[in-house]
Amino acid sequence: MIPVFDNHVHLQKGGENVNAAKRYEGSGGKIINICNLPLSFRPSLDYFIEMYEDTLRIAEDVRRETSLKVLVTIGPYPVDVIRSVELIGFEKTEELFLKATEIAARFIMEGKANAIGEIGRPHFKVDKKIWDFSNSILEKQMGIAKDFDLPVVLHTESASEGTFREISVMAERAGIKKWKVVKHYSPPLVLENENHGIFPSVISSRDNVRNAIKKGLDFFMETDFLDDPERKGAVMDIETVPKRFRMLEQEYPGLYEKYLENLKRNIIRIYGVEISD
Repeated sequence: MIPVFDNHVHLQKGGENVNAAKRYEGSGGKIINICNLPLSFRPSLDYFIEMYEDTLRIAEDVRRETSLKVLVTIGPYPVDVIRSVELIGFEKTEELFLKATEIAARFIMEGKANAIGEIGRPHFKVDKKIWDFSNSILEKQMGIAKDFDLPVVLHTESASEGTFREISVMAERAGIKKWKVVKHYSPPLVLENENHGIFPSVISSRDNVRNAIKKGLDFFMETDFLDDPERKGAVMDIETVPKRFRMLEQEYPGLYEKYLENLKRNIIRIYGVEISD
């Protein structure tokens, strides 16, 4: 099997849902990582469990109605920290988010999902207290992932080399393997001196993918497809990644074959799933 893999999509009950996955498969997709989307936030563990279970149900529907290999990423969305602090304060928010992370880890250990995420910090400017608090929670969440030997998928601001350097330092303190920290919505920072060992999941514009493959082979591609009826095709349409695979095959055939072999290895070592030939 050619491992055509979109590492980051969202599917919604009120969106295309399984039909989007069918479009992906029809365009050549083989493997998909479905990530949970936040609901209307409530400061309770039931809120997070509902979000996780909704995502797992959608994943099961996709497995039943397609031939796709389906991975699942579940975890507390970092922007919800802001509303939680407003409602219950810093101390209770930390306790809530860490417990929600532990629940996600247990779901994964039961074989229901594959990674903890999106965790991280807000992608927009916030006051320093929220920023520092978010970083503190993130580092502790990495520690939880390390304890269970699980990967994490990170949501952050638009990433630079400095972002990767900061995350790398956090990962070292938390004790998690850096290559098990996957930076969602990454630019093509594929070189070790650019990503500091953190694994990039590159948002798949043509230029990004071309720049990535010219530098190295250790990266995923993603669309961050939102399945939002009011923003059709955002962030990128779900058919994009298969198109990028075909582009690489046509424009960089030698590198493409090497990328496929490396991609299989990276999916297996990061997410712990087998990829059939």
